[in-house]
Amino acid sequence: MSFLAELKRRNVFRMAGLYLVVAWLVVQVAETLLPAFDVPGWVLRAIILLLAIGFVPALVFSWIYELTPEGLKRDAEVTAAGSIAPQTARRMDRMIIVVLLLALGYFAVDKFLLAPGQGASESPASMASVATQDQAVSSPASATQGVPESGIPESGTAVPAASIAVLPFLNLSTDAENGFFADGISEELLNVLAGIEGLKVASRTSSFSFKGKDTAIPEIARQLEVRHVLEGSVRKQGPRVRITAQLIDASSDAHLWSKTFDRDLVDIFEVQEEIAQAITGELETILGKREVAVTASTADLEAYQDFLRGRARFQARDELLAAIDDLGRAVEKDPAFGEAWIYLAATWLVAPGYHVESEVRAAEAIMNTRLALAKAEALLPQHPVVLALRGQLKESEGDLVGALQMLEASSALSLQDSTPMMWRGLVLLRTGYVAEAVGVLEAARRQDPLAGINNGYLAIAYLSSGQYEKAEASARTGLAQGWDAALAVVAYDLAARGERGRAVALWDEITAASTSISGAATPREWRELLLDPSRTELLAELDVDGSTTNIEINIAIRRFDRVLDLAERILQQDRDDRRRQWWLRSAWLPSSRELREHPRFLALANNLGIVRMWETRGYPPGCRRVREAGGDHLDCGTPP
Repeated sequence: MSFLAELKRRNVFRMAGLYLVVAWLVVQVAETLLPAFDVPGWVLRAIILLLAIGFVPALVFSWIYELTPEGLKRDAEVTAAGSIAPQTARRMDRMIIVVLLLALGYFAVDKFLLAPGQGASESPASMASVATQDQAVSSPASATQGVPESGIPESGTAVPAASIAVLPFLNLSTDAENGFFADGISEELLNVLAGIEGLKVASRTSSFSFKGKDTAIPEIARQLEVRHVLEGSVRKQGPRVRITAQLIDASSDAHLWSKTFDRDLVDIFEVQEEIAQAITGELETILGKREVAVTASTADLEAYQDFLRGRARFQARDELLAAIDDLGRAVEKDPAFGEAWIYLAATWLVAPGYHVESEVRAAEAIMNTRLALAKAEALLPQHPVVLALRGQLKESEGDLVGALQMLEASSALSLQDSTPMMWRGLVLLRTGYVAEAVGVLEAARRQDPLAGINNGYLAIAYLSSGQYEKAEASARTGLAQGWDAALAVVAYDLAARGERGRAVALWDEITAASTSISGAATPREWRELLLDPSRTELLAELDVDGSTTNIEINIAIRRFDRVLDLAERILQQDRDDRRRQWWLRSAWLPSSRELREHPRFLALANNLGIVRMWETRGYPPGCRRVREAGGDHLDCGTPP
């Protein structure tokens, strides 16, 4: 008898088939159930290893022994007449069929029931109980065709088929700190997809604004003007990570693709590439064939995790000193980690403008920004954020023309992040190019319509151009999205124009909706001054250190000499303190004409480098320089 025939007679082949099918089913069930009970990842690996080791002994056992009516006996001891191997073979065939049916049933449930169900239960849009996130401060943006003053597109607006939003992935790890990792993975995927030619990707700030909100996928897609949504979850345990990703067609709410990746952290960039490739594969009929490759930004996984955590804190504009520590550790572990240097520079730049555990002096922040940016420029010289940061530094140095050039270059490269476009618009707004600022800030809002600061700064630009209804509508949208400053400026301008009743009504609306205003020390005094500017005794109760708000309160009550006193004091105290120059956003309001025509304003603009900019690219529309014995000043007889 041939060897193969003997293997068949002893049911070794059937044993191999039965063993493999049962082992596969056990692994699939374990892979699904173990994470639900927070079982360490090594348990699943141990099960797979044991099953693999057991395969050969099972075949040897099948070769040596035979099951008889009297029990197990060695095959050599069983006579041909006493063998029931044919009956055993038929039983094993039936067992294989049953197990295959179970496996097929499991596959169908997992593919068509569990995957969509899991996506629904784990969706960032459907789990309001999951941790919320402070919205990242981004850039202002604008009304365009199909986008009303709210910044949210109307139902029925044409949406490009090749468009997608990446929602923040849920953190399913027991450690809440891994929420930074989950957010980071979402942002990494978003950045990879943003690099695919022909694919429109919703901005990070707008997509992440839905974190923790119970908003239906079709509604999210409508607000973000996209056809597809990518959502998922991340579970990280030690060196292992499980990422579940799902691609949804929002027009039908149908799941186009879903997959779970169980990998070691060292494979994290491969997973990102596989997800991006799967998405481009699903959209190939729309996009055409696209090649996607993800290059590892660092080979140091600890540095990568520090980077994700620090960048997430920067994006939220929260815990900025902790973000600086995270990013500092990342570049210490991998000095060639270009992106970590970029966000370390960016965090230092914005730190003085946000509440941190201890005051960050502007001079210290600028120095550290320059040091980190020099490293970033050497590694990634054409990165959009590098160019934008260089533009911000040029602005602080008084080179506003150079700042605009850098920000224009950055805006052209940064098609997904509206921050460079917003910064560019603010330079134009603060220097009096109001109409141009409106267009740029509208472009920024198109990129990121759900960022409160985008709608807010656009509102101030509308207000400066005399478009009062548009300004108030956009400012209210900004307030609803968590940015109250613009509606406050609308109230200041109303007071300055003599509409004090409306100004106070707006102020009451702001204080009812905004914790940053209602939680401040002096909202009552501000309200009383808006109502009655003659009550100057209240100014003695205000902090008069030259904060932006106090300068704007003085603009509202038309005490322009006091405005200029405070502005000059700021310039003398710390030329690097950019946040103290934010009051210039109110210098071009229709009600502020007397301020900008004051000779001291022109002198101040000269000290800030603004006059050099005007001499280079022309004075703001409607304004000209008048040289008189009493002092040079602007004449803005025609509204800007």
